[in-house]
Amino acid sequence: MFTIRSSKLARPMVCAGSLNFNEEQTESDAAKEGTAAGEWLERLLTGQSLPTHARNGVMFDEDMKFYTGLIAEKIMKRSLGPILCEQEVTIHFKSGIKIKGHYDACYEDSTGEVLYVDDLKYGWVIVDVFENWQLLSYAIGEVIRRQKAYKKIVLTIHQPRPHHEDGDMRQWELSYEELLSYKDRIEERMDQIAAGLNTLVTSKNCKYCPAAAEACTALNRALFSAVDYTLNYRVPDKVSDKELEFQLNLLDRVKEIIKIKDDSLKNLAIERIKNGKVIPGYTTEISYGHRTWNDGISPKVVESMFGRKVTEEVMLSAAKVEKLGIPKKILEQFTNRPSSGMKLKRGDASKKANDIFGNNAPVKLT
Repeated sequence: MFTIRSSKLARPMVCAGSLNFNEEQTESDAAKEGTAAGEWLERLLTGQSLPTHARNGVMFDEDMKFYTGLIAEKIMKRSLGPILCEQEVTIHFKSGIKIKGHYDACYEDSTGEVLYVDDLKYGWVIVDVFENWQLLSYAIGEVIRRQKAYKKIVLTIHQPRPHHEDGDMRQWELSYEELLSYKDRIEERMDQIAAGLNTLVTSKNCKYCPAAAEACTALNRALFSAVDYTLNYRVPDKVSDKELEFQLNLLDRVKEIIKIKDDSLKNLAIERIKNGKVIPGYTTEISYGHRTWNDGISPKVVESMFGRKVTEEVMLSAAKVEKLGIPKKILEQFTNRPSSGMKLKRGDASKKANDIFGNNAPVKLT
């Protein structure tokens, strides 16, 4: 019937109706940078030449080389055999729907009983590895392609730039049977879609949907319902702990929906203005990144032209040094993080209580 890209699978697993909307064809600058980072990683893992620019024209900058170099080292250390990059995998379902994708890296361990599937996320939006449908489809497709039942499948997200409490390399281990159960879940969902299911459902994946700006009635309804409910909500004179939790969760959800709608509308306005339309009260301007030296311009060239020293010795940041493999506990002896005040963080309060008081805590926070 049609093909779903592995990178887009998370959306229809929640919102079947999203498949009715056409995908945007234009690739953002951030997406192009991510594609370039993936290409540099592929070149490092497969021993290809290392040019100055990626195939899509993006320059391989020093940060990209630094971070992907560390990732390549980690991958090569736990694989003694061949590492496949950008291999196409396809899952065919009886419904006629296909899921197709290209993974960043896939390999076995030295025993041949563990399959690793790794994905590089070079952007700043945090990507979780647990029940990551993109990685799951890669693993399922690769197991089918290899026709081999592994004792264990390890899915890994490498996201080197944004901070995450679990680190820049996050893993999720599954048994072969567990992987097959996820295949069954995907198959069941594809059967529902093939049978005509097209319900629209809002989720965190809405921010990637091309219909978020205009056509999605579910997001529009959720947005205005949330705003209306918030404006008309009767706040009690005294806010209990339970009431405080409710209001915080409510506002978090409202902010999330508003941001998705705001970002999608702004992107739509930019596209229309670029195509010659007039949006009353709005115009566009080019945003620039940091200036970089042209290709072939070295410090010696600049110093000979201007007679000034243009290089300096700068220590790597503590975060980059930690990514080199220096234990965090050791670094803490040589670094400090000045407090900038308290901030609220969502979490499991009962777990926090157990961490503080132990499993037999006389006080349990709820």
